[in-house]
Amino acid sequence: MTTLPEIRTHSSYSQLAVGSHDAVVAVYTGADILTQQQMPYTDWAAAAAPFRQIDKEFGKSVALVPAPSVGGGRLVLSPIDSVDDDTDDVRKVFDAVKSGVARAIEAGARRPAVYLAPLPASVNTVPDADYSRWIEVALLAALDASYVTLVVREHRTATLGADAVVENLHSIDLVVESLSDEELRSAVKRATAIEGGRRLALDMGYGDPERMTPYKCAETIQAAAASVPGLEFEVIKDLDMIKQDYPLLYHSARASFAGKIGYEKRTWPCVVKLEYRSPVPTQVKEHLYLVGKGVTYDTGGISLKIGGSMRGMSRDKLGACGVAGFAVATGLIQETAVDLSCVLAFERNSIGPNSLLPDEIVYSRAGVRVLINDTDAEGRLVMTDPVAECRERILAARAAGSKVPAAIYTVATLTGHVIRAYGWYGATVANGPARRGRYDQRLAVSGLAYGDPFENSIMRREDHAFVRSRTDREDVYQSNSQPSTLTDRGHQYPAAFIIKASGLDKHSVGAGASAAIPFVHVDIAGSAEDGSEPGLGLCGITGSPVATFAGAFWS
Repeated sequence: MTTLPEIRTHSSYSQLAVGSHDAVVAVYTGADILTQQQMPYTDWAAAAAPFRQIDKEFGKSVALVPAPSVGGGRLVLSPIDSVDDDTDDVRKVFDAVKSGVARAIEAGARRPAVYLAPLPASVNTVPDADYSRWIEVALLAALDASYVTLVVREHRTATLGADAVVENLHSIDLVVESLSDEELRSAVKRATAIEGGRRLALDMGYGDPERMTPYKCAETIQAAAASVPGLEFEVIKDLDMIKQDYPLLYHSARASFAGKIGYEKRTWPCVVKLEYRSPVPTQVKEHLYLVGKGVTYDTGGISLKIGGSMRGMSRDKLGACGVAGFAVATGLIQETAVDLSCVLAFERNSIGPNSLLPDEIVYSRAGVRVLINDTDAEGRLVMTDPVAECRERILAARAAGSKVPAAIYTVATLTGHVIRAYGWYGATVANGPARRGRYDQRLAVSGLAYGDPFENSIMRREDHAFVRSRTDREDVYQSNSQPSTLTDRGHQYPAAFIIKASGLDKHSVGAGASAAIPFVHVDIAGSAEDGSEPGLGLCGITGSPVATFAGAFWS
């Protein structure tokens, strides 16, 4: 991971020394801000006046104007058109800050001051918005503009050496006159921890299929975890052990380890485990078991992706990337309220003579017979046995006398259906105990505050009926043979499969409070990318759900 720019906070613009920065990025709402007779608006209004006289559109979008009174002579005005209309939310702040900082960088600034004008009180009246974390969101936006991807850092370093720019900004001066110094420091602490974890997710996510093979993903996580207090790393590479403990992952990955031993080993599967323990055990409120899908490339297997649909499948690992990022962020902030147990299943879903085949029946870790209908539905396979392992661990902890509430979450870019249903948003699908405890709604609430909104889908009886076996030859159907986008409830029913194949069906509401285990499936196929393709390139990566999980689970 890279070192973040130095961040200095100021609760008054008068604290800002001209020599400390080389641009001011002013983010504000309301077109009349440049007419206010108070510092710093008076000088800014004078600098902007000539442009306002000749351009009636001036002030409606990001603008760079020369301003002798600010450091570097660069004043970037980045207005927010509204924050209190029906569909406005804190993403308006994120977009304005990122656009403004990016414009400053384009102009040559490396040490911008970001001035955040107070939001109007009317933001508290918007029904589906939450601006309570807007300072953190603004800082995350500035850091996002500063970030340079791992693959670009490596390229620049290899070609330019010591002259390589591996971080766009050297420092950020954050000026917020509506908060105290203590409040600003708290916001910076949370935001920088989130960004540290988010950057791990982005570094891995942007890696192409060869730069981020399963083993290289594991190495990247290990390097990041080594410097994080309280975070323990383990990797399982032995194929016999994977076959025994994670049989569905093993069979899904079979084609990736066919061929010449050694050469093909770079594509072999592995399982990464991360364990984080609170530095204050008496303050732990819950133990989270997080399972991440890490398919480093998805060809579809023998159910081959066709018609160009294989493009972008190096991004099918973003669930595991997000879980690893959240674990690192939690360790960086030394969160006391949670313990974490993370299981990340990495594989390349290849095609070859040893491919997993439709019509095969394979046994899950829980002893459930799974009929394979589509090898392109590999995500639910690689996560199911880790879920079964988490279930076993929760039961063992309870048997040993633990009273700490525990829940299981799966995180994956699982279906195209969720994008068809909701666009570029993530969705949760929860079992009965999780719905009763509002676990899925916690993510929706946190997502609003951090600009990563989630939809709460509800599991219905049809989802369980869809995968229920009709013969005595198998116990559960893995999927149908159609793309999820052509299947009714295509992002909901996979959660029903995971529940059945992992043995979680024995821990529903009907099992009673003492046996119930909350389970939430988080499909980030929509939220993991920004939906904006640059020409023929791939979309940008957002780092979802690192910030949302932080908001939901940190104290």
